Amino acid sequence: MRTIPPAVAVFLVLAGHASTPAAWGHRPIQAAENSQYRLVENWVHFPPEVTKWGQATGVDVDSHDNVFVFHRNELMPIMAFDTHGNFIRAWGRGMFKTTHFLRVDRSGAIWVTDRGYMEAFKFNREGTLLLTLGKQDVPGDNTSHDTFNGMADLAVTKNGDIFVADGEGPNTRVAKFAKDGAFIKWWGGKGTEPGQFNMPHSIAVDSRDRIYVADRSNNRVQMFDKDGKFLNQWTNVGVPWGLFIKGDLMYLVDGSDNNCLLVMSLKDGRILDKVTGLSNPTAVAVDSTGAIYVGEVNGTNVRKFIKTKS
Repeated sequence: MRTIPPAVAVFLVLAGHASTPAAWGHRPIQAAENSQYRLVENWVHFPPEVTKWGQATGVDVDSHDNVFVFHRNELMPIMAFDTHGNFIRAWGRGMFKTTHFLRVDRSGAIWVTDRGYMEAFKFNREGTLLLTLGKQDVPGDNTSHDTFNGMADLAVTKNGDIFVADGEGPNTRVAKFAKDGAFIKWWGGKGTEPGQFNMPHSIAVDSRDRIYVADRSNNRVQMFDKDGKFLNQWTNVGVPWGLFIKGDLMYLVDGSDNNCLLVMSLKDGRILDKVTGLSNPTAVAVDSTGAIYVGEVNGTNVRKFIKTKS
């Protein structure tokens, strides 16, 4: 292992729920031998109103490589920056109780999940609210059609179907909705068998519309078709907190004591690269150049890494 020089860029938005605060931030960020990634310090230029990150729980990029961050800041919970780190806009003041994940779908819409109010919100790029899933402060169970009790993350397929990981709480399911928010089905339930979950915390979709679920407390990633049929699982992933898929790669952050980022082959689940020494990473995203963005919750940071080798 070798320490990453402080002048290069993969983007880590490290969000935190880890259980050992004393360990956070005390170990240098390190990459595996021959790693492709290097850290870039101070990549972002804040506006005067917000000069530092709050607990960063969500991050994603759009088709222009603009970076959207969801962090625990009352004034500007959703912030957008260009690829050079210049501030573009912010919105959502006073709107959220407990920020969680952020996703940009193929149409460019911005989705965020609020684990406190148990709702998900869809915005356009300018911050106009387009759709809400859930009812504020109204809990539901695994069979509920319009309420949640564990709202964690969501993913959107090519045709606009919405898949919600409803698992950071009493619920243990994936719920599927149509593009307009109409309920279609759910699957899961608590357990360790294929198709069951113990904290489905993050969810991602690949180019073939296969669904990948970070089954966090079961220490595995499960794969399904878009109808919820179990396909496969990987158990070499540590404690999966956040998932992102780009091309034939999966990027996975482990916010437990492992505090690491894994780059994996989507074909067979092999670990191709690893970065350690992170500070409770929860969310991860990758732009068109291969730059990685990771959100640290207890690290209260959004880090950027760049790919330095082909």
